[in-house]
Amino acid sequence: MKRMHEEAPACAHGHDVDAFIAPPRHTEPVYKDECMFCYDSPDSPRGLAVCLACFQGYCIGDGSQQHIKQHYEKSGHSIVMVLHRERNEAAPVTRLAVVERPDEEESTYTMEPRSLCGDAAQGTPLPRTEKLENVMQAVLRASSSAQRDEVQAWEEDIVPCEHTNHLVQEDSQMLQLDSAKCAACDLTSNLWLCLSCGYLGCGRAQFGGVDGHSHALAHFDTSGHSCCVKQGTITPEGTGDVYCYACNEPRVDTTLSTHLQHFGIHVLSLNKTEKNMTELQLEQNIAFDFTMTGDDGHPLTPISGPGLTGIQNLGNTCYMASVLQCVFSLRGFRERYWSQHAAHIAACEKMPAACLECQLGKFADGLYSGRYPQGIKPGMLKKLLGTGHHEFASMRQQDADEFLLFLLPFLQSKPHEPFSLPDPAAQFGYVLEQRLQCTQCKKVRYTEENVDAGLSLPVPVQEEPSTESETGSVDDKRYKPVTLEESLDLFTHEEVIEYHCPSCAQNVAATKRMRFASFPAVFVVQAQRFQLVNWVPQKVNVPLVVPVVEPVDLVKYKGYGLQPGEEALPQDTQAPEYPPAALEMLIAMGFSENRCKRALDATGSGDPEAAANWLFERMDDSTLDAPLTVSASPDTTMLEEMGFSKAQATKALRMNNGNAEIAVAWLFENPDDPGEEPGAGEAQTARPGSTEDEPLYQLSSFVSHKGPSVHSGHYVAHVDKHLDNAWAFFNDEKVVSLPVDTVDASNVRCASQFAYLYFFQRI
Repeated sequence: MKRMHEEAPACAHGHDVDAFIAPPRHTEPVYKDECMFCYDSPDSPRGLAVCLACFQGYCIGDGSQQHIKQHYEKSGHSIVMVLHRERNEAAPVTRLAVVERPDEEESTYTMEPRSLCGDAAQGTPLPRTEKLENVMQAVLRASSSAQRDEVQAWEEDIVPCEHTNHLVQEDSQMLQLDSAKCAACDLTSNLWLCLSCGYLGCGRAQFGGVDGHSHALAHFDTSGHSCCVKQGTITPEGTGDVYCYACNEPRVDTTLSTHLQHFGIHVLSLNKTEKNMTELQLEQNIAFDFTMTGDDGHPLTPISGPGLTGIQNLGNTCYMASVLQCVFSLRGFRERYWSQHAAHIAACEKMPAACLECQLGKFADGLYSGRYPQGIKPGMLKKLLGTGHHEFASMRQQDADEFLLFLLPFLQSKPHEPFSLPDPAAQFGYVLEQRLQCTQCKKVRYTEENVDAGLSLPVPVQEEPSTESETGSVDDKRYKPVTLEESLDLFTHEEVIEYHCPSCAQNVAATKRMRFASFPAVFVVQAQRFQLVNWVPQKVNVPLVVPVVEPVDLVKYKGYGLQPGEEALPQDTQAPEYPPAALEMLIAMGFSENRCKRALDATGSGDPEAAANWLFERMDDSTLDAPLTVSASPDTTMLEEMGFSKAQATKALRMNNGNAEIAVAWLFENPDDPGEEPGAGEAQTARPGSTEDEPLYQLSSFVSHKGPSVHSGHYVAHVDKHLDNAWAFFNDEKVVSLPVDTVDASNVRCASQFAYLYFFQRI
């Protein structure tokens, strides 16, 4: 929470400054890594101005970009420190390891205090007083908000254990940690203090560059004292890295301050001086450098400029980076968030780090301004997108398709500014039409389903003969190519299912077929690459031949609703029946009954393997556990027989999901409501997609995945940026040019054939 300060004086001269500044508290966020509204940082030529009242950083721009001036005009905060940083040359990375380097070794900082009273855009230098110097040093030493957010997202669910809760402490002499070293060797870092007897021993050398000889572990083996705390990670709030050797797990000691007091150690006098285990893990996960070479082994050509800016990896965030590169390459997102960014900043009264609109505009500006060839690091945006979401708030690897399906409804659910531009997330929506026909009476039913985004397409698996050089692993197996048209044909082909016909009043065979009732402006295809192979979920690299240069025509998959001469089936009076053997098999795999029924409904064929594949792709979708409802339109006859009009009955049933009993109660509570005509409820909500024009599409980008599982591996993005005979290839912050023949489907085993998500724009 932002601390309240007294109003700054009209003119902040040197002798007036000390009364209006104070160092940040330990719990207070310090935004010193980048500007709140753009990605300028202390590395930028003009540096970063950090406000010494609210500790928010703003760029010292020129022209229309003067974010520190805007902050001063809104807040009246006039005292800032301008922070400059120069990166020191580091030794080349030769292996995946963590080398703990103090920040002063990694960078050199210079600080300059300025007042914005006379010149709000640049500021004027201030005399350096002792207090001013101390406050600036405190800001420099404080953990930045971005670093805290990253560490918090990485932290495990650490809990106390019986050993920390019932710790027995022995009599011991008072300890001094200032000049301590291991009791068994000369190490003075990576030291662990036994909370039972005060023994100080070095830890394990498990993080590459962090030395250790495991003397703390040896002490546990001989004494049985299991609980220890890492020196240098203890904070004045009484927290620190606690480890239990008996459990062999990190633990929480809820009374750590009391346990340290036993040895004469008062936490209020301590400061954190070493990286904790979570911070070391964070370094390890973002340090790996993926190579960017072509098939011939030669480095690919780096490119930069507007629209060619990469996204730095925050730690297992390549799934987010690749999806956002594809989404923000679309014109609607560029216009909605980039062109309106300055106008929103001028009008916004929210805390920038907590405003989704600010951060989306900042992100779009970072990608398209061309000012950041080194890539941008959207930590504030990730925090806002992940808040309240168990998976996306973490730093674990996630499924790119699940992130896209979360992102678009999330953006649509948020209030938008009163700008004239439409919500760009809406251009992914469309309507699927299902046609069901009884094979006995020949009557039909058409039902529609609104889809927020994307279509998951089957990719049939047919192995090709292996060669002697191949190992036979899943990654090395070769599969027969499948065309996009073949996958669409498979998705829309007519299936025969078991069905209780309400017209025939008996179980019959029925045919079921899917079509498009409307088409989206942006059509996303997810290739079902994660399938059950011998009942084990595995990724299969079946080549999916997708046209890259030629357009894709979906007109053959268009639905037209009830046709002349067709007779509609009456309403279902009972829930659908499911093949018992298939249902039992899916439930035995650990899925809930509702999930299994939804999967059988979605796949339509009663095939448990197809249903299981469908479920594995939606493991984190909690909505699948909701009770099923009959999807057919409810009959108003019963309510009309009770004396209500058809219009009243129609509205009551629509508002209560077809539940007749609740609808009756609603009608008695609203006797004067005139109701609505059939179909009026649907007209009140804009129907996603469009039926106008021919459904012709052009591939604009795709996301690829390298690795055996959606929860591991690495995601990259290919985007058509209309370069000269080339595509842009985004691998986190690295952006290179790829010749079109490495992307085009005419090339054997090209990049586009092994993608996971395909983005098509309607022509």
